[in-house]
Amino acid sequence: MNKYSLLLFDLDDTLLENSSWFDDGLVHSLTEHPVTRGMDGQLFLKKIKQPPKSLIAKLISGEINTYEFKIERWKSAFDYFDVKVNNEAIEQLESLFHNISLKFITINENVLNLMNELTKHYEVGIVTNGLYDPHQKVINMGLGDIFSQDKIFHAEPLGFRKPDSRIYHIALEAFNKKPEETLFIGDSWTHDVIGPMEVGMDAIWVNFRGIEKPTEHTLFAMVSSIGEIRDVLLRNRSEK
Repeated sequence: MNKYSLLLFDLDDTLLENSSWFDDGLVHSLTEHPVTRGMDGQLFLKKIKQPPKSLIAKLISGEINTYEFKIERWKSAFDYFDVKVNNEAIEQLESLFHNISLKFITINENVLNLMNELTKHYEVGIVTNGLYDPHQKVINMGLGDIFSQDKIFHAEPLGFRKPDSRIYHIALEAFNKKPEETLFIGDSWTHDVIGPMEVGMDAIWVNFRGIEKPTEHTLFAMVSSIGEIRDVLLRNRSEK
């Protein structure tokens, strides 16, 4: 008998491919703002996506909030180009990027059809560390009816991030589910596999990068793309 009744998903690079909005949105934004117009957009993108590890550590520890992280991430990228930019200009860029990037998020029929199939058999939710409004992303993806705002658990307003056990417990409590009734599905080994497993959930790893398992944790399943979970979960459900 299938013991799982709840699926908790990561959002970015799981249900939503980051390059479909972040990469294109950022490069496009750089061409529109006078401060960055004419810069090497691809190189700037690379620097934005690879901020200093010390900066990431400060965000994870709570030493800085997401607003401060975003500002410092822009500054770090500008430093590479030896360009000094004040906070006002960075806020303008950040706002421009946010508005433009969301337009690059569109309906993925494959994901929409998958979720419609899964919701016939499972309750579903999203647990995300994403820095940008997950509810708006979900709406743009055509999944707003499936993932209403009360089914999205976002690190920023909650005040703690995966793999902090509290964020998983909040999601479980909202659905009134036990960990053993729940599967977590995502691309991050730390956030979407180890974190959930340490609170008693099983996990499906979306290993789209094709890397080796970093630890010996036992997975419920490993897939290379979100579409592959259809066979894993619906086959498993049919065996009830």
